[in-house]
Amino acid sequence: MEPIDESIELHRPYVDEVHIKCPHCGKPMTRITEVMDCWFDSGAMPFAQWHYPFENKEEVETKLFPADFICEGIDQTRGWFYSLMAISTFIMGKSPYKNVLVNDLILDKEGKKMSKSRGNTVSPFELFDKYGADATRWYLLSVSPAWTPTRFDEDGLIDVVSKFFGTLRNVYNFFILYSNQDDIDVNKLDVAYDQRPELDRWILSKYNQLIADVTEYMDQYDHMKTVRAINDFVNEDFSNWYIRRARRRFYAEQMTKDKESVYATTYEVLVGITKMIAPIAPFISDEMYINLTGEKTVHTAYFPKADMSLVDKGVEERMDLVRTLVTLGRGTREKEKIKVRQPLSEVLVDGKYEALIGDLTPLIMEELNVKKVVFEKDLDKYMDLSLKPNFKAAGPVLGSKIKEFGAAVAKADAAELIAAIEKDGKITLSLGGEDVPITKDFLDIRISAKEGFAVGMENNVFTILDTALNDDLIDEGLAREMVSKIQQLRKQKDFEMMDNISIVVEADEAVKKAVEAHREYIMKETLALSLDFGDADDKYDLNGHKTGIHVER
Repeated sequence: MEPIDESIELHRPYVDEVHIKCPHCGKPMTRITEVMDCWFDSGAMPFAQWHYPFENKEEVETKLFPADFICEGIDQTRGWFYSLMAISTFIMGKSPYKNVLVNDLILDKEGKKMSKSRGNTVSPFELFDKYGADATRWYLLSVSPAWTPTRFDEDGLIDVVSKFFGTLRNVYNFFILYSNQDDIDVNKLDVAYDQRPELDRWILSKYNQLIADVTEYMDQYDHMKTVRAINDFVNEDFSNWYIRRARRRFYAEQMTKDKESVYATTYEVLVGITKMIAPIAPFISDEMYINLTGEKTVHTAYFPKADMSLVDKGVEERMDLVRTLVTLGRGTREKEKIKVRQPLSEVLVDGKYEALIGDLTPLIMEELNVKKVVFEKDLDKYMDLSLKPNFKAAGPVLGSKIKEFGAAVAKADAAELIAAIEKDGKITLSLGGEDVPITKDFLDIRISAKEGFAVGMENNVFTILDTALNDDLIDEGLAREMVSKIQQLRKQKDFEMMDNISIVVEADEAVKKAVEAHREYIMKETLALSLDFGDADDKYDLNGHKTGIHVER
């Protein structure tokens, strides 16, 4: 299987030199777009398209009429939609279409109508050449529903190229690299669903729910929801969690059932994604699908169908809670300016989650780089949670009741009050003899951690990190920084993934101590056959320690 070549015909928006005759007028044409223009300009749908009533009379009246949907710009409302309706009502006695999709105008990023006099127009062909037809189509659908004005901003198109298509290519190329390296025919793998690890069952659950959602959105002609759902799945679920968490399973030397499972699962999801994006991104989907399956084209394949028996909300709840805890912990690290590579002693989470995710603590430990996960029933020992009225939001609504509201908030248990609001979206308080709905924006929520701890909260889920560092944790942090810098050097020098290297380190006593304590770990992670101390010209900052590192293949 081949990696994605970014120079392939992903950028070709239409087919040249097709040499066909227009089914309507019979005129020879060289571009598909010419044929479509001829149909539309002649009022082809749904009469002239079939040369009705001179030909195909029975088929039109029994099978081909009315059309499932008609799509045109908002400026065609009178000249096209109304005209067709009038003709059809007069001739057929009913509407000629079941659904109408009205495309609104494309505006510039300031919301102004594009015009040559303003100089705010963009050339679609320049965009195709620069970013690709697939990316341009994807962006235009993702910005807003087709029936509302679209504000075109090239920066948004750049984001689509990077965050969606770049991520999809990276996942695909990662899979191709290792499947080729293992010389494995993924099509022949057969791993029963109940024999797959929970991580695989989780992504398959998310994937099948995605198929169901996308099918529903497409049936409603709401393609903005379609592309956004696929975008979120590829970026967040598939790449940022599943592939990242499963990466080491691809590295395994032996072809175990676990490795077969990760190959089979990744393959199934990748092929499914190519089918789902094919109507919107026809070029990259076709290239990927052909390389993955060996078949001629994705555009004659059936759209995937959701297997709802594989949608396991229990598995999703467990994994999604872990992801939330990890996200909170990483956010807290960033706020406290503690690098992810610096190990911490422990993270505390609400004790009520122990029964649900107690067996997933190794995953949390690895993701947050902590030595221990503690399920604590009394989080108040480590943090202070306070509530006050948000006068800006509550004042205009409550008016004279604002003082009574402040008194009620002061008496309430802060954690219980927040939990009640987040459960139902609001609570009801009796203020001045009247029941008043209270939403979360009426509250000013403040959280502060006790000395030596840092807290993160979202939707009443808390993580509390123990931020105190001892010598052992500091040494391990330096060792991890060392590994990171060496891996960057390997990449800069274009070493192959499995190349062995030798390392020379020039360091102060603190870094030398850390390297000696974690020598075996550093050498194993970087595929080093030797690690010596000596002179090294290239200097780097390792957590405040100026350190020289030299690597050779």
